Amino acid sequence: MKKVLILFLSVLLVAPVFAQEDKKEQRKAEKEAKKEEKALREAEAAAIMKASLAAQQFVLEADFLADKGGKRIVVQSNLNFVGVDGDKGAFQFGNGQSVGYNGVGGVTVEGNVKDFELKESKNGTFIVNFRIVSSFGNIFVNMSVSPGGNANANVKGNSSATLRYSGTVVPLGASKVYKGSRIL
Repeated sequence: MKKVLILFLSVLLVAPVFAQEDKKEQRKAEKEAKKEEKALREAEAAAIMKASLAAQQFVLEADFLADKGGKRIVVQSNLNFVGVDGDKGAFQFGNGQSVGYNGVGGVTVEGNVKDFELKESKNGTFIVNFRIVSSFGNIFVNMSVSPGGNANANVKGNSSATLRYSGTVVPLGASKVYKGSRIL
């Protein structure tokens, strides 16, 4: 009877140790699976980003605007954007609280895209340069886009004024921007 009792107590004391090791292995396997899934999602997003940039079918939906002095303001991403649709391009800024020139409290400029260049750096960042030729003049756009879609764009006109858009680049079909009335 004593032997049975000692054997029974030994099993009770050793079993939790094995159960803890199994849980650790299970957590480790789950963590590894999540890591692989995340890498796969990021690779898919980068492929979609590269395809939309190469096809010239994308929109940078800005969350922030900054002037050349670096002063940043939070803006509505559906009203503040830089977009390219093939050989046509547009940029807009607005606040949605007043009428403005374009009906959404700002300015909308549309024109033809010229000199479109797309380069990919070693770390996967895309550099996009083009100009929009409009009745307003030449608008130069320089963009830096991460593989995940985060982007910054410097928009410069004929003067020394520069407007910096910071936000997310999305394929044209997935964009939710509202384009106001074109004035220029």
